[in-house]
Amino acid sequence: MRLAVAVALVALIVPSLSWAQDKVPTQFDVTVVRPSTPGENQMSLMWSSTEWKAKNLPLRLLIAFSNQVEPSLVLGLPAWAESSRWNIEGKVVDPAAKPMDKLSAAERRTLMSSALHDRFGMVTHTESKLQPVFVMTLAGDTLKIKQSPPLPAGQPAPKFGRTDWKMEGDVLHVKNATMAQLADQLTLRMQRNVIDKTGLSGEFDFAFQWPPEYRDRVAVNGGDQDAAPSIFESLKEQAGLKLTADKAPVPTVVVDAIVKPEEN
Repeated sequence: MRLAVAVALVALIVPSLSWAQDKVPTQFDVTVVRPSTPGENQMSLMWSSTEWKAKNLPLRLLIAFSNQVEPSLVLGLPAWAESSRWNIEGKVVDPAAKPMDKLSAAERRTLMSSALHDRFGMVTHTESKLQPVFVMTLAGDTLKIKQSPPLPAGQPAPKFGRTDWKMEGDVLHVKNATMAQLADQLTLRMQRNVIDKTGLSGEFDFAFQWPPEYRDRVAVNGGDQDAAPSIFESLKEQAGLKLTADKAPVPTVVVDAIVKPEEN
């Protein structure tokens, strides 16, 4: 996704390059929207330096991504929006704009939200609702994951963080992750919000073997509220962490208005 580009410029124009890279786009210059081909199964979400492409994605998932919530926490969609899938292309043609594949996650969410508001007439508000959650705590006195080593002296922290997630088969290898980031990953896999109450600060390295039923799961319409016992045992045995079912106020996104766009 990230491309390294080496640019050689004379000293007089270096300041303008720096300014251009810092100009963050907040909306697309061109947005093309088309309904997906019926029967298509493959979904994708891609960013290049000047373009964003969403292929065959349901609106629930797009709204969830752009608002950083679980798809099951998007409420109020009409029937046509629940059943339809869309191909969307957003382009930034301003040469002074920061490349889109260099944007932060928050900056990308702003662009996605602008496309949904502009082309689908979407109006939303956030509302806290009591929802089933899992609370993540220590399972005992022995933590089975290791504290990450600090950065070498004098080395600056990477701009977008140094957390690394790598899936090899059914084993997730993680470096430099906080407990909050692990809770977010569990939330995605388990289709229910996971709240970190371990009290642990700092970053950690670990390898975790996902039970097969969670390895490839991505939440779209919410799932069974009862997770298989294997995920609880795996976390306890491999990481020394415990998940407990509870209820807590959770931010939801309520759709107040949305209209089916004309194809262009």
